[in-house]
Amino acid sequence: MKNQNILFATAITLFVMSSSCKKDNPTEPTTPETSTAVKFSSSINGQIKTKALNDTWEANDAIGVFMKTGTGLSNAIAANKNYNTTGTGEFKASSTDQTLYYPENGSTVDFVAYYPFKQSLANNIYSVDINNQNTQSAIDLMYSNNATGLSKTSTLANLVFTHQLSKIEFTVKNGTGVTDLNGLTTTVEGLNTKADFDLATGILSNQSQTNDVTAKTAIRNTAVVSEVIVLPVADASGKQITFSLPAGKFKLTLPANTKFEKGKKYAYEIELKNGGTATPVAVALSATITNWTNVPSGSYTVDQDVVTPPVATETIVYTETFGTGTIPSTKPKIATYTNYDNKALTFSDTYGIADLRTISSYGDGTNAHVWLPATKDASVAISGVNLSGYTKLKIKYDLAANITGSTATGNLNIIKVKVNGVDVAVSSQPIAGTPDQNKFYTLEIADIAAQANNTIEFYGTAATNTYGIRLDNVVIIGVK
Repeated sequence: MKNQNILFATAITLFVMSSSCKKDNPTEPTTPETSTAVKFSSSINGQIKTKALNDTWEANDAIGVFMKTGTGLSNAIAANKNYNTTGTGEFKASSTDQTLYYPENGSTVDFVAYYPFKQSLANNIYSVDINNQNTQSAIDLMYSNNATGLSKTSTLANLVFTHQLSKIEFTVKNGTGVTDLNGLTTTVEGLNTKADFDLATGILSNQSQTNDVTAKTAIRNTAVVSEVIVLPVADASGKQITFSLPAGKFKLTLPANTKFEKGKKYAYEIELKNGGTATPVAVALSATITNWTNVPSGSYTVDQDVVTPPVATETIVYTETFGTGTIPSTKPKIATYTNYDNKALTFSDTYGIADLRTISSYGDGTNAHVWLPATKDASVAISGVNLSGYTKLKIKYDLAANITGSTATGNLNIIKVKVNGVDVAVSSQPIAGTPDQNKFYTLEIADIAAQANNTIEFYGTAATNTYGIRLDNVVIIGVK
């Protein structure tokens, strides 16, 4: 009996100590029954729900997520949890044991995420290897560390991913003396193919193993395209690109000051020529440097040994996401809202009707957007945008309609755009019924005539805007 009493007392003591220790760790999430699970949405470099390869999330794309406090990953509460998407950009835990839970006491945490997911990481180092280009989504490293200061009151954590590698794309055509491109292979010489990416700091280092890399070549919209994802290169001057056909090889030498920066896509249009007895040559018709969006650059010609392209840099000049945070129930008007990304610019509404809102089915529920109400004249004008020195300008923006009904149809081009008071042509985006309700589409306007001080205005009229439109993610891109 005495021994039984001792055992009982010991059990009680251990229970009390265990409970006490749990309360002493304020950042440790509690059980699924009492905790708030983290929900993730994704965007990439200012564009909604896009991804590394060809700007589209694919079903079962997987990311790794760390939940932490403080700098680096030394205070990680949970490490390398596997989250998947069905292709929408909304991420869910791959299994129950991968689910992240916010601290129950309401304390804040930060998130670090990467793509594509790896099961094993040594010291939080992601090993990069670009030798095999056959499945490019498997080597297209992206990184996100923007989701900070979140707690159980947060609706969704929006992970903004950025590309950490570079992409080179060759659209190849057969010219004089070249019958076809059957059997084409494209090789970039002398590239480092391996590196270490520190998930704690977001730094790529230890580039090694120099190889010639063979690009992935395929038919895309009847064109022959060779594409290769590479480690960033500070100076690629003099490197050769070899286009090989059964009939011979064609060389393109990269000019001085060529570099491959992370997050950039370098696109070339190439024509292969064979002048009979002359050595085959590669003629480069145009070049593009972009943020993995298509912005045309200049054109140039090369012979066997000399390449003289113009150096043009594409830049995202301006991005306005209309901020994040909880929008008051009063839904602030354009002129009174203060949480714009670009606070130095002026935001106005000629009619005083448009306001700022959020919806839980888009983004993380705390991403603000402009609401242009149905059957009312409403607008939002952004003034003071300096585009001096930029050419080949275009505007990209996201629109969603509050359209309902299985048979309802419409078009998002009912929202018009003015640049400095002049209407510009807007692209068509048909929508149909309930499946498109509050679904965001990206529209684009190219070849903007701009100046040093510009006003960009989006507006809808009472006669044409019959269902209400949401506007978000205004991006202006130019070449300088």
